[in-house]
Amino acid sequence: MIWMSVVFPVSAQVGPGAAEDAEAERRKILKAADQVDRMDSAVEDMKARIAALEKLLEDVKQESNSLKESLASTAAKAEKEKQNLLEEVSKMLAEMKAKEKAATPAAKPAAREGYEHTVAKGDTLSSIAQAYNKQYGLKLTVESLRKANQLSKDAALKVGQKLFIPSS
Repeated sequence: MIWMSVVFPVSAQVGPGAAEDAEAERRKILKAADQVDRMDSAVEDMKARIAALEKLLEDVKQESNSLKESLASTAAKAEKEKQNLLEEVSKMLAEMKAKEKAATPAAKPAAREGYEHTVAKGDTLSSIAQAYNKQYGLKLTVESLRKANQLSKDAALKVGQKLFIPSS
């Protein structure tokens, strides 16, 4: 609080009205001094609050920078993990394709059209060929029957043996 000494000029004629005016003037000055003191106090409070806010702002900026760095680091790690996972999945797919390829059976021969014949007692390739040629109008030879059934020239037929008779 600021104390002010005020010297009031006193004129030669000091009367009751002049003393009251002087007292009113003194009260105004004291009231103004109180207001100045309150303003000074408010300014000091504001300066303290501004300093605290500036400190808080600086702390927030540092935290923000720290979070940005952390986020960038996390994003880089996530990208690296993503690439590793993609590589791993690619390897797994390649292995699966290789296994599928190995497990896929070789192309099956086209289904052949023809007849199945069960060898009876006394059947020969020649008699079988003649019978099917006559019955179905085919043009079989002994050699075509051997080839269709993978028989050698000296292979003997057995009763009950199944033979494929090609229709073409």
